[in-house]
Amino acid sequence: MEHYERLGKIGEGTSGVVYKARDRRTGETVAIKRLRAGAGIGDAFDETFRREVRCLEACRGHPCLVELLAAHRDPAGGGTGAFLVMEHAGRSLSEVMRQDYLAERRPFPEAEARRVMRRLLEGVSAMHARGLLHRDLKPDNVLLDGRGGVKICDFGLSRAADNGTGGAPYTPGVATLWYRAPELILGSGDYDAGVDTWALGCIMAELLAGGPPLFPGRSEMDQLNRVFDTLGMQDMPSWPGFARLPRAGSPLCRRGRPPSRLRELFPALSAAGFDVLAGLLACRPDRRLTAADALQCPWFADAAAVAPEALPDQPRASCCAAGFAAGVAGVAEAILA
Repeated sequence: MEHYERLGKIGEGTSGVVYKARDRRTGETVAIKRLRAGAGIGDAFDETFRREVRCLEACRGHPCLVELLAAHRDPAGGGTGAFLVMEHAGRSLSEVMRQDYLAERRPFPEAEARRVMRRLLEGVSAMHARGLLHRDLKPDNVLLDGRGGVKICDFGLSRAADNGTGGAPYTPGVATLWYRAPELILGSGDYDAGVDTWALGCIMAELLAGGPPLFPGRSEMDQLNRVFDTLGMQDMPSWPGFARLPRAGSPLCRRGRPPSRLRELFPALSAAGFDVLAGLLACRPDRRLTAADALQCPWFADAAAVAPEALPDQPRASCCAAGFAAGVAGVAEAILA
């Protein structure tokens, strides 16, 4: 790591710390994630490190997924640390919303939200086509480079889908709570790529509202209650997988709910835009839009994009953003939960 000059901390999560740095050999600005030695020991840590590296390597070359530049094991701490060096891709979407939109109480213009969503759906569609689930999509894990580029990052929770091969159940406790799909909260261990498109629906709603999150739950049950109060749940019990969910018997699932009031929350959104939002936020996973299908919706037929300067690469008040890069695309072997 002597080849890199650390310039400051970008962000910090449960698995590590991300720094902005300069490559002394090339002068290039990069992002370096240091995986904490405490994140795992021995074989468990090695598997976590290998899994993230495989995901990053698999995403190389896709314009909407941040690229891995190098991976290094840390000889300190008994070899239970590691560094991932990635391209530095600007500010996080959450920081842009917080500093440039929420502070002024204004949403993203619909055309701008559409452009960001197109890029996110392109990246997620590519991941899913190559057999990967991200499982932690949120504004913190989306980077904007100020030149119109949008990149998905942080694949610490990603894994390969088993595609119905009957493997071990997935871990249901994934995704940040405010972006966690209903089937995850209800305890499903047999979910699919719909958990990612649900999160994209939450991000889209946040863009159009200029923040705060659509479902800012304080606990899993509070989160589920907010989802059902906003979207209704009339179709949920008829989903073939519903009865098998561990929490299907919760009182929240038996309580009468009014029809969806999502349209009331976004009265200015075009009909084509609302079709995408409602499709991504379908409570029933089998009725939720896939990323590939969403891209075929009429909302994206107009290829016009906002000018790059509409997304500034410098904050209006404070320094650079959070987030680090990771990426994804197909992995031949299964990546365990």
